[in-house]
Order: sequence, then structure tokens, then C-alpha cells
Amino acid sequence: MSDPIDRLAAAPPGAELAALLVGVDLTGLSSHDLIVVALARQRQLAHDEAALLRVFAELAARPQYQRCAAPDELAAGHAHRAVEAAGDEISLALRWTPGRATGRVALAVELLEDLPDTFAALEAGRIDADKARLIADRTRCLPDPDLRRRVETAVLPDAQTRTRSALDQRLRHEVIAADPAGADQRRRLAADRRYLGRPEPASPGGEDGMATLTVCGPAEDVTALWVATDAAARHAHASGDDRTLDQLRFDLLTGLAWTALESGHLGCCHPNCANAASTLASTSKPGEPIRDGAPPHAGPGDTARPADTAGPVVLGRRRGRPATVHVTVPIDALAGTGDAPGDLDGYGPIPAGAVRRITADATLRRLLTDPPTGGYSSTGAPPTPRPPTSPPTSSPGTGPAASPPATARPPRPRSTTGCPTPTAAAPAPPTPGRCTPVTTAPRPGTGSPSPPTRTAPPGGPSPPATTTASNPRPSGRS
Repeated sequence: MSDPIDRLAAAPPGAELAALLVGVDLTGLSSHDLIVVALARQRQLAHDEAALLRVFAELAARPQYQRCAAPDELAAGHAHRAVEAAGDEISLALRWTPGRATGRVALAVELLEDLPDTFAALEAGRIDADKARLIADRTRCLPDPDLRRRVETAVLPDAQTRTRSALDQRLRHEVIAADPAGADQRRRLAADRRYLGRPEPASPGGEDGMATLTVCGPAEDVTALWVATDAAARHAHASGDDRTLDQLRFDLLTGLAWTALESGHLGCCHPNCANAASTLASTSKPGEPIRDGAPPHAGPGDTARPADTAGPVVLGRRRGRPATVHVTVPIDALAGTGDAPGDLDGYGPIPAGAVRRITADATLRRLLTDPPTGGYSSTGAPPTPRPPTSPPTSSPGTGPAASPPATARPPRPRSTTGCPTPTAAAPAPPTPGRCTPVTTAPRPGTGSPSPPTRTAPPGGPSPPATTTASNPRPSGRS
């Protein structure tokens, strides 16, 4: 085997492979030979990573880090961890954050003590550091070291040939199989921490007005949300809707929210809506919020399914007001004569163009501002004007501003259910048997809202105003 590339391909990681890699001239190699070099480099990198982890584990085992130096008065509530003490030393030496350094030291000790076969695979270059860390992470929930090694034995033989995603799937399967009762208990405990996060800017600075929403909960519930939305989107797409599947999934899901804000309840067109509504009312405890069905993790024995008790749920009120989406914007920006950004309550600044689109069909309420200070002076009907200390201006702080947030509701180009919509101005409990129309958000459009009509109060002009749109309804997407 005289060819250097052949020797690279066969050499185990270590001193020999390191010496061979030093003498490689990449410029004269073919594409195939470069791949061989990349594989050799990866094997050597894994070997070096294992060597570094061994150094960290040896450091944590030294007496000075095993010994606790905390004052006696802290002994009762203090738990000494050698990996943290060694991690602090590594953090200072390598200029790493304490969290990163401690994590690497803890991984080193964990692999050498609890998962020695995984460490050996890393040292031999059969798996990389990312896969070794994944095996440690996924098996850490198992209470018995023997169970961890059983999973390790099951996944290591083909871990080298699997992608990280495929290895992750296999690990999660083997962890559940190794301890099914523990897996079910962990799921039940985790289900209590289910949540829906508040909207956050999708881009680092939020400059494009896009947001993300985090849904975290039991996998079966989140999967059901995806499957139902995806199926509805595919049906609409097959029926001739020219939006992409991604756009349809989003528009269908957000259409439910806009419809709920308009109707005053979040409901469904379930055949048993009437029975479900009475069941929810009769079984709910005093002071307990009525929920749209009991999730599979909520009832004893996990026997209740959402479909068994599905029904409309009345939207709660905040400070006596119906649930609304609020947008506050300077009046000149709303009228199209200015471009100051608006403020979407719960999210933050959005461009004036976006405000004009979503407030095309909104309920507007005027907020008057004081010209000298820019502070709010009153809400609703303008007061009797008083002589300003300086001429009124139309700045973002003191000029015409959009009245208190109006609740914008997107125009509904179609209803996917054909159910009647309540017409009452204020949200009211849903009539048994009546369904909430489910609408999709509008297709891209170019409509521009007409400027709001401003009526001057008797006695002179009103101070600058800020308008708030409640439940604005997007008239189009750009």
C-alpha cells in the first residue's frame, strides 16, 4: 500500500494518521481523493476530541477539585460538584464561558464513567463528538446505568452510518423501549409544562414585521394540530387555491383566531357542539376556566379525548373589554401622509404600511396627545381645546397619532364551514348548536384603506390624536 491516499484511508486515528495528514498536498488531488482526506481528518478530529475530554475528566478527578471549599455555614444547602470546580479552571484557561466549560467537563466524566463504549467509539473515530454528545443527552433520563448501557449497545453498531437525525430517532425509540413506565411518567410530568409562547420577532431585529409563535406540548397534541392544518391546506390547494401549502397552513390556522375574535368564542362545527357546551358548563368547577375539551394528558387514566367534549369556548375579557388585537399608530401614518411606525400590542413596532393594511376594517378609537409633552391627554371624544404653549406639531410623539389600539379583523374572502356568524357587537356566549365560521386570511392584495374621517369638536381644532385600531383585519399581504 504505497499510495499515500490508500494509507490515509486505512490508517487508524492517532499519531500515524496525524503524520500522514501533515504531508498531504491538496492542490494535486482529485475530488475522490479529497473526500478520502476529509474522512481521515474527521476521524482524527474525533480522536483528538476524545483526548481532550480525557484531559478534562482527569482534571475533575484531582483532589483539589474533589474537595469542597465552601464555608461551613453553607454546608447544609450546598452540593459540591467537582465538574463545576474544574470547569471554572477550564473557563479561565481557554476563555470559554463557565457554562460551556462545565458542560464539556461533565460530558467527559459522563462518557468515561457511564458510557465507556461511546467514548471508545469516539476515540476510534467511528462517531464524531456531536453523536457522542447526543447519546449522552438522550440516555441521561434513564435512572439506571445498566439501562443507559443497554441503549448504548443497541445504537452504537450502526451509529457511524446514520445521520444525526436518524440516530436521534433510534435513540428516542430505544430509551422508551428500555423504560416504558418511566417514559410515560416523564411525559405526564412534562405535559403540565405545556405552553403557547408570546409572539417574538422572527428576524434578529424584527425589521420585517414577521413573528414566530412557539407551541410546546405533548407530541400527540402538536402533531394533531399539524396534521389537521396540513390536511385542510392540501384540500384547499387541490380545489384550486393558488397559495402555497405553507401559506395555506398559516392562513387557515390564523383564520380561526380572527373568526374567534369577531364572534366572541373559540368553537367548532362539531356535530355535538350543543351537548358539549352543556357538558362543559355542568362539569366545570366554580372559578375554573372552561376548556375546549380535556386533553389526553389531563384526565385520570388519560381516557378523555378532545373530540369527546369538543365545543365552543367563550373568550375571556380583560379589564371588562372583549379580547382584541390592538394597534396604536399616529393618525398621519394611518391616513397615508406619514410613515411613523405603529405599535402592535404584544409584539412591538410594525411599519406604517402594515398598519394601514391591517386596519382597513378596524374599529378606531382616538387617543389625544398633549403637544408640548407628547403624553396622552384623553381617550375618545376630544376635550375642549386649551391654548397650547407651543404650536402643535405632527411628530411621532406629539403629532396625530392613531387612537387606542383598534382590534383589526382580517377580511374573510371565504368561509370553509358555512356556519352562521354572531352579529352582536360584544362577545356573548355561543348559542348551542351554532358554529363559528372558520375563515382563511386574505390572499395578497393591493387595497389601501381610506383615511379615517376626523370631526373637529365645537370650539376649534382638537389636539393631535393617536388612533388605536381594535381587531384590525388584514386587507392583503405584501
